[in-house]
Amino acid sequence: MVASQDLAALALSFAFILAIVAAAFLLYRYAHLGAEVVRKLIHIGVSNWVFILVFCFSDPRVALAGPAAFIIINAVFVYSGAARFLGMGNRKRDNGLIYFPLSLLILTLLNIRGLIAPYDVIAGTLVMGYGDGLAALIGSLWGRHQYSVMNARKSWEGTLVMFFVSLAVVLIFTPYSLTTALVMALVAAFFEAVTPLGLDNITVPLLTVLTGVVL
Repeated sequence: MVASQDLAALALSFAFILAIVAAAFLLYRYAHLGAEVVRKLIHIGVSNWVFILVFCFSDPRVALAGPAAFIIINAVFVYSGAARFLGMGNRKRDNGLIYFPLSLLILTLLNIRGLIAPYDVIAGTLVMGYGDGLAALIGSLWGRHQYSVMNARKSWEGTLVMFFVSLAVVLIFTPYSLTTALVMALVAAFFEAVTPLGLDNITVPLLTVLTGVVL
């Protein structure tokens, strides 16, 4: 029997995601933001769902329904062509919309098994959401010092943003020491830079959290 609190949390989860996507559509349609900007704003917005996950569900096993549903919905969104309504059309990049909730699913499962703490779930999710999202936005706007990794253009400005945002997230939301936080931020920035095809949505949160747990 699913508790009423968990049913309410699930309803809140879907309403929250729907609101983020609706806001992104309005920004794309009426503010004429580019597809990449819209993608990253969705990235940042959706990552805040982790607070619903950690603080609103009484049974984390029920919370698995959220990211599991988002994986399916996002896959339909990308592969049905509906992504074009937000200006997206690069499936290799748009797959990141599928990989991100997959990471949330894995982090939640690890938490349920007692392998990581709730603050690890928060840190891994926000490092990817805010770190990668802000790195891409700031890098595209003010990135003047470019470098190339696996045919992908990156900027040192974006990479530095990824590092400092990741460092701030770990220090704010976890009990890890400054030394551990610095190493975790380096891991996040490194794998965000070198992981291709949107797979950083998996490597960054999982490897960042693994680094904190190991250290």
